[in-house]
Amino acid sequence: MSQSPQRLKRLLIASLLANVFLVGGVVGGLYQWSQHPRPAPAVVQHGLRQAIAHLPQERRHQLRQMLRETRADNQSLIMASRDAHRDVVQRLKAPSLDRDALDADLDRARTADITLRTRVDATLADFAASLPVEQRQVLADAMTARRQGKAANTAKD
Repeated sequence: MSQSPQRLKRLLIASLLANVFLVGGVVGGLYQWSQHPRPAPAVVQHGLRQAIAHLPQERRHQLRQMLRETRADNQSLIMASRDAHRDVVQRLKAPSLDRDALDADLDRARTADITLRTRVDATLADFAASLPVEQRQVLADAMTARRQGKAANTAKD
């Protein structure tokens, strides 16, 4: 089954044209993609994340490190909170509701959550104490920006 040289030449030219077309499409797509600005992130950061974003790089790193250490030091508390929340869900899914056990699980979850929040807040306070006045002001403004926006929206309603 030998093909004529003329037919092979046509197939080679068709293949070459198809490849040039594909490469051109890829290059054109990459060019278009690189020329358009990236869209803003869909998730609006608020609270501590927004505050961290407004700090200088070295301070951001310092706060993140402090929060990582707090998380590592309180891993047992985090696990206790997860376990308590899981127990609450299981109690709610049970065919019969044991109200006393549910209340006890909710209390365990609440206590763990409050204790963890208190420790994170203490870490944030320690960090804020190390900041100069200007950076504390930036931190405070970033942390309250969302609340002030909500208050303004509530006042309009």
